[in-house]
Amino acid sequence: MKRRGTLSASARRRHLRHEFDARVEQEWRRYGREPRRVLARTLRDRFLARHLARSTGLTLELGPGPGRFTPTLLRATRGRVLAVDLSREVLTRARAHVGRTGGARRVAWLQGAGEHLPLANRSVDRAILLGNIVCFAAKDGGHLLREIARVVRPGGELVADFATPAGATQEFLALVARRRQLPRILRRPRFYLIDGVLASGYQPFLPARLATWEFQFYTAADVRQALGRAGFRVRDAMAIAPLGWATDRIAASAIRDRRTWQNLLGLEERIGRRPGTLETGHGLIVSAVRAPRPRGG
Repeated sequence: MKRRGTLSASARRRHLRHEFDARVEQEWRRYGREPRRVLARTLRDRFLARHLARSTGLTLELGPGPGRFTPTLLRATRGRVLAVDLSREVLTRARAHVGRTGGARRVAWLQGAGEHLPLANRSVDRAILLGNIVCFAAKDGGHLLREIARVVRPGGELVADFATPAGATQEFLALVARRRQLPRILRRPRFYLIDGVLASGYQPFLPARLATWEFQFYTAADVRQALGRAGFRVRDAMAIAPLGWATDRIAASAIRDRRTWQNLLGLEERIGRRPGTLETGHGLIVSAVRAPRPRGG
């Protein structure tokens, strides 16, 4: 039986395309204002650069959005990049941004869905999925990961980030507190899906309850299991900003001085790899290697 609020795969993709077509500039600005979001973006960028340093071959970037991380791919790798996104509008924005930063000749742009890639088996050397792409696939996350595994060569790398139930709930409560809506939300936590998200990780599409996306959250164990089933082995995992995500105060204070900022980044990266922190902060990011054969179905 279909769960309430569950969209068909095609309906979910249409909804995502429509929403991101309409919010291109908002997506570009989203990680450039609040210090805590700058911190989260910078930590993703550093993780990506570290794992792609001096790599060659073809890199698939699924869901590049307006092109925030594409320049990092071009700086870190020596090969070509194929950027695939559902939204034509964000691809146009990304192409313009990359054109200003250089390296545009090494990027091919394609509008399409990650669940149905027009690529041959084992045809790319690595895949980058940032922006909670697997989470937005909701109940089709396993299908998406298997499709990525199909096109990545054995020994190739996957870098992906995942939203966690605890981290997302913390962000939601902080947001409604800033909007002075917290008492209303906490009087009816079940109505606003807080209990359900923490228990199952699943958020149905119920706009009247502030759930404007169908979304699947992942614990650290969920990530390893989902990647393992698709044929990937996790080799590095890090919580994103477990110290500075909860409040702007830490990041805002550190960002004013270069040395202080660098020390905070290093501290976040060390704490982010400690046991018990992977489900805190602004989600988690992983590097995984493509096994010779998928594990399980």
